[in-house]
Amino acid sequence: MLPDDTVLVSALRLPAATAVDWEPLGPSEAGPVRAFFSAGVKSSHSVLVRPLASEGDHNHAAVLEALAAAGFPHAPRPLAFGNGWLVEEWVDGVTALALVPPGASPEAAIDALASLHSLDIREGLRWEQTPADMFPQGEIPLHRLGFSADERGPALGPITAARALLLDSPFGFVHGSATANHILLAPGRATLVDFAAAGHGPRLFDVAAFLLTVGLEAAERRELARRYAFARSLDPGAVDLIDLFGILWGIGELLTLPHRHIRALGDDSRSHHLNTAATRIERGIRAPAGDHPLAHAIRSALWPQ
Repeated sequence: MLPDDTVLVSALRLPAATAVDWEPLGPSEAGPVRAFFSAGVKSSHSVLVRPLASEGDHNHAAVLEALAAAGFPHAPRPLAFGNGWLVEEWVDGVTALALVPPGASPEAAIDALASLHSLDIREGLRWEQTPADMFPQGEIPLHRLGFSADERGPALGPITAARALLLDSPFGFVHGSATANHILLAPGRATLVDFAAAGHGPRLFDVAAFLLTVGLEAAERRELARRYAFARSLDPGAVDLIDLFGILWGIGELLTLPHRHIRALGDDSRSHHLNTAATRIERGIRAPAGDHPLAHAIRSALWPQ
């Protein structure tokens, strides 16, 4: 439940006479809203007010508070907490699912992810899980994506080997859903939002998620992967791993798409974003942005020329 005008104005320590206007940000009455404040003829300002109704909402709030305490500059600042709601800084920007990314903003997003992955904080979900717990052995149901037995069979060995490399890759604090829809872009600037899935996880999945949904061609994605590897002082081979792990991440995302479509029924904007992301993911995981032999083997099996 969202606060009323008086409670919100008091929580933000604004003058009691401040007027409040509300703008819903989706079709659901229980979703986040933008609140505008004005006092007399002075210019207005706004904040994002988010109800804390689910585990993801509470995780987002806890992570946002931890990021603010760590001085992380690429996320909205939490401004006030109440009984079942959070007020956070409003950040202007667009996602790459809405428009062509503004100049230098994909580079800023990669720098923001590299900065996030350098934080030594332990907040969010999955910290009790090992990498093997997060990615248990078992055949991926590729048949649900329309792959035939002749395609699935040759892909099984390389996918199993890729999983082993994933378990040995850098794990730590991650955004957990760093798709283009969760990164607001402006010229030379990027802000990470929606930390509902943040916590312990594979850091290169964050990078792959952004690169596969931002709408860039393979060569551009490869250069951005190089930028991340340099920023994190990783071995140059991390560029090929980001491409390889992108196939694993992308297949996992496409397998969850039908369920997410059902949850988005009635929200045309969200359905459009899901469809756009799915199209980009499928195109991206087919197009090599690295030279790892396992990535080549998986692509040759699933998408033979």
